[in-house]
Amino acid sequence: MRRSKRVQWMRRAAGVILISALAGCKRDEATVYHIPKENSPPSQPAPAAMPEATSTEMTPPPAALPQLNYQLPENWQEKPPSEMRVASFTALGPNGQSADVSVIPLPIVGQDLELINMWRSQMQLPTTSDPDAVKQAEPVAIGTEQGRLFEFVSGQPMIGSARQRILVAELTRGPMSWFFKMTGEDTFVASQKENFLQFMKSVSFVENSSAQIATAPVTQNENANSIWTIPSDWQPLPPSQFLLAEFAITGTRGANADVNVAQMGGEGGGLLSNANRWRGQLGLPQIAETDLSTLVTSVDSANGKIQMVDFTGTDSKTGKPARLVGAVVPQNGQTWFYKLMGDESIVALQKDAFIKFIQSAKYPDAR
Repeated sequence: MRRSKRVQWMRRAAGVILISALAGCKRDEATVYHIPKENSPPSQPAPAAMPEATSTEMTPPPAALPQLNYQLPENWQEKPPSEMRVASFTALGPNGQSADVSVIPLPIVGQDLELINMWRSQMQLPTTSDPDAVKQAEPVAIGTEQGRLFEFVSGQPMIGSARQRILVAELTRGPMSWFFKMTGEDTFVASQKENFLQFMKSVSFVENSSAQIATAPVTQNENANSIWTIPSDWQPLPPSQFLLAEFAITGTRGANADVNVAQMGGEGGGLLSNANRWRGQLGLPQIAETDLSTLVTSVDSANGKIQMVDFTGTDSKTGKPARLVGAVVPQNGQTWFYKLMGDESIVALQKDAFIKFIQSAKYPDAR
């Protein structure tokens, strides 16, 4: 049976990959799906700002996205694509087990170690600076092309008494990287690995599709669409990886800090997982749900409560002492993540400005 789906690509590229609501029904035969163009234009992203102004509009230029065809293994159910996903599924087991499967194209080429550390963080594994970590990937067939397969297992139980496992296959095609990901309970994902490999082998890319996807944002000197009031001493940077906006703050004697903003659908993994991701960036041990009440503070804003954490440790990239203030803001069915990180003295001086920056957001204007 052949089916066809029209999906909208949303530019909001934020670091983790989310689980959508389950949809679809069980199939007794393999099914081929298509992902062509959505009629409506891509949504406008959130703007950054130049230092002498309070806003900058980010305008994503469109690029062609090929049509994706594939065959589903038995007992895989389709879910509605959401946020960054162009395809989303649930793999079901005979005893009620399940795993989440997603397909996400992003304008990311390279940055392998950063991606590996992001996936390791999701499994509550320590970050690594070893460039040879990239070489641990297995070659894998994705259609007629060769990609790379990474596999990570949590060292400790993460959901109930079960450890978790991630399979992530990456294929670079021109300026785009395609990510095929399966996440779930350790032993079940391991049992589904062969189905995952066969699914990827069935993939074909049909070029010259009319589908469109937004590439990395570019900034323009426009003030009309700013959603924030930007402090004058924050220097805008081109947003990297999965960020919507990024700023540098420079102090005396080489001291510096960075501010970045990301946005994801739903809960974006929840406060605990993101707090532990931030702690990992400072070389701090993981915390449990019961620890949050003593580590989280709430700040009022016109958009509701801002949940904040404040950690001090050692920057895992530079080996220098660092402080990190992170904030989580649920809004309009999405979650916004703000991070101020860098030299302890700069972060201490900028924390109030950072809070006012978050409070100034006008989220409806960003949709």
